[in-house]
Amino acid sequence: MKNRFAEFDPRTHASEPPRVIGGGSLGGKAKGLIFAKEVTAEVDSHSFGVCFPESWHIGTDVFEEFSSRVQVENPECHHSIKEAYAQARLPESLMHDLEDLLQSARYPLAVRSSSYLEDSMKHSFAGKYLTLFIPNSGDLAERLRQLETAIKLVYASTYNPNAVSYRKKHNLPEEKMGVIVQRLIGKQRGNLFYPEVSGVGYSKNYRRWTERVAKEDGVVRIAFGLGTRCTGRGYARTFSLTNLALRPEGYNPEDIAKYSQETFDALDMETGQLVSYNINRRLETISHHPRINRFAEVFSQSDRALLPLVPGMPLTRDHKLIFTFHGLQKSYPEIFVHVHRLFDILEKAMGMAVDIEFVFEARDSSFFLVQARPLTSYEEYSPVIIPKTNPANLILRGNRMLTNGRCQNIRYIVYVDYREYQRSADKYEVAREIGRINRSLEGERYILVGPGRWGSRDKLLGVPVVYNEISNAGVLVELGFSRENFVPELSYGTHFFADLEADGVLYMPVFDHLAGNVINFGFFARQSDLTTFHPAVSVFTGRFSAYFSGDAQIGVVIDDA
Repeated sequence: MKNRFAEFDPRTHASEPPRVIGGGSLGGKAKGLIFAKEVTAEVDSHSFGVCFPESWHIGTDVFEEFSSRVQVENPECHHSIKEAYAQARLPESLMHDLEDLLQSARYPLAVRSSSYLEDSMKHSFAGKYLTLFIPNSGDLAERLRQLETAIKLVYASTYNPNAVSYRKKHNLPEEKMGVIVQRLIGKQRGNLFYPEVSGVGYSKNYRRWTERVAKEDGVVRIAFGLGTRCTGRGYARTFSLTNLALRPEGYNPEDIAKYSQETFDALDMETGQLVSYNINRRLETISHHPRINRFAEVFSQSDRALLPLVPGMPLTRDHKLIFTFHGLQKSYPEIFVHVHRLFDILEKAMGMAVDIEFVFEARDSSFFLVQARPLTSYEEYSPVIIPKTNPANLILRGNRMLTNGRCQNIRYIVYVDYREYQRSADKYEVAREIGRINRSLEGERYILVGPGRWGSRDKLLGVPVVYNEISNAGVLVELGFSRENFVPELSYGTHFFADLEADGVLYMPVFDHLAGNVINFGFFARQSDLTTFHPAVSVFTGRFSAYFSGDAQIGVVIDDA
């Protein structure tokens, strides 16, 4: 496919020039969004039905001018950098431009990073830099203060540990930060502001959970509320565009309830904070959504059954409201029509697979594209033959969500025991210990094994590590236990999986209750070969290999000793 994206300059090649403040680059995120607007306009974007939020772009020259004047007491400490950036004053010329911007922008705003290196064809930096939401309320001075603070925090995020670790790992040059000030799409409901539906989509599905899913059709991950729930490792609904009725978790009502979203994110218009609420503790929210029964169902715990959400239905302690999005494809098929067309148009124009973020409001059927970028992943992996293995040497075996890959002559397995993790009073200490071990193994590609979801925001679902704490892992395994809350989830489309793809990390979930899955508990019951500082964490040394076949949907980790 021809790649127009590589040579696209949003300042000079866009038929509708973007609103720009300052010189230098507009950054990768801006380039992707302006490029998407350009190519969809060529097919008549009005009839196409895809909208783009009003946006202003601050060039990287402003960041360089500002940063050159910031005095940081300890450049090695991100907290020190944040404090110095927060106290410094933005250039006066920028402040005047921001005042002009706010004269026309009378709605909540998203302040997004758009760095020089971000969203390139090789490195996405997904989730490494900040996006902040501001209510943009009050008098002009207060609104200007909110916007100034957000921009300075985005600038400071250039130096956060995850971003620094990512640049170091990929041998990337010094960063320059641009900023997008963008209308936040959604509506105010009570004191909260959020969209009804947010989604991320990948035009290629490299991690299929069944042979009935076609890689070429792509995958979408959808959540209620702000899109922060789509890109994190919480619960959301995954749709394969091969067949919208397929569910990765199956069709058992209890499993659907376990994997369905309950907590949603919103901007609190009074405090200006990003807040998270369990819908069952904010049932008054239902009154703001006349068609919420297309998004949500009721799970009856006593009957273990899913019930339709009927207007005026009394919800008892036996009931739990969950976002299953069961009626989405029938009630709002235009969502998937837009996604299909965007995948087709953007793939052809970029010459490669694409990654998009969007929001949808049911009340007026408005679909907004808020981000578009190349899908930074390996287009294809070489086929892998799974070797015949002595059962005594088999450590792990799984059969879901696999791509092709092998990793041999590995010297270390880092393991988190789920029982000790459950007993741990401070689960973040487990994550910090993993980070310490990760730093000590710099230069090694080790195997990381643990319960539930690595990188979860919810420490009860898995070890809450961040990128720089697992950046040296070459193979990552998530263990699922049917009687516990530690259950891996197909989170393709999250920032977590974007890192795995970009870094070439092999991933496999292994479930204790699924046929064909193996967890060699005898191997993991051994005493740690290296000293660790938390009882939940062990490090085993030896000679290990991992072979994953996405074609055969089989993956194994083997003791080669």
